[in-house]
Amino acid sequence: MSSLFTAENAKPIPDVEKVSEQKGTELSKTPIELKSGDWALKVVPWIGGRIISMEHLPSGSQWLHSRIEINGYEEYCGTEYRSIGCTEEYNVIGRDLVHDAGEEESFLLELDIGGGLVLDRKLTIPKSNPKVFQIDSNIKARKVGAGSGGFSRLICIRVHPTFNLLHPTESFVSFTSVNGSKHEVWPESEEQFFEGDLLPNGEWMLVDKCLGVGLVNRFKAKEVYKCFIHWGTGTVNLELWSEERPVSKQSPLRICHEYEVINIA
Repeated sequence: MSSLFTAENAKPIPDVEKVSEQKGTELSKTPIELKSGDWALKVVPWIGGRIISMEHLPSGSQWLHSRIEINGYEEYCGTEYRSIGCTEEYNVIGRDLVHDAGEEESFLLELDIGGGLVLDRKLTIPKSNPKVFQIDSNIKARKVGAGSGGFSRLICIRVHPTFNLLHPTESFVSFTSVNGSKHEVWPESEEQFFEGDLLPNGEWMLVDKCLGVGLVNRFKAKEVYKCFIHWGTGTVNLELWSEERPVSKQSPLRICHEYEVINIA
């Protein structure tokens, strides 16, 4: 398969960022790497738990437009751009790197977002299908204050990845809506929301016609309230939004989705 991005086009991503702490102490913080099957990911838990590198190994393609402190794959716990979850430090709760027992390779991040709520995010490259990687994000109520009826404030999961476009004039987003209508969304369309009957029916794809490849993003339509496309200069955001509502211990918010690179005939 043709590479979507070459070494000449790819922006280098630092392996280590030195973060200044109090009293003049400097600590080296190294991105966590998750590498298995078709994918090699780098994640910085201490700045928003963001994915800063999303390399498709068979093609050598780097899909994310990222610097350590901004862009890449971000998630917010609200509808506002760069709201809570974007820059806070996440805790690494667990990691499973079993290679020989046929088990998945994954790790789990967690963030206390206040008001008795936590966001946890599990990244997985499943052994059962190593061509994909999965992201399972949940906002859960651990302890909601008295007098609230057991429900939290209004909250939302907003998935905000920023993808590179090597051929902006030959790139578009393709999907079939819940109502069966087919869509091709090109950069000149600027920003667009899709919801209700126009919501993509469980998947959409970023296509580079010039190279004949596509990045497929699959999700559960019942978990996604609306999808949002924003075209930048050589970039595109393909966002998934959950509904905005209070959560309780019995009614968490969740978006579970996955990415796969395919050839386009």
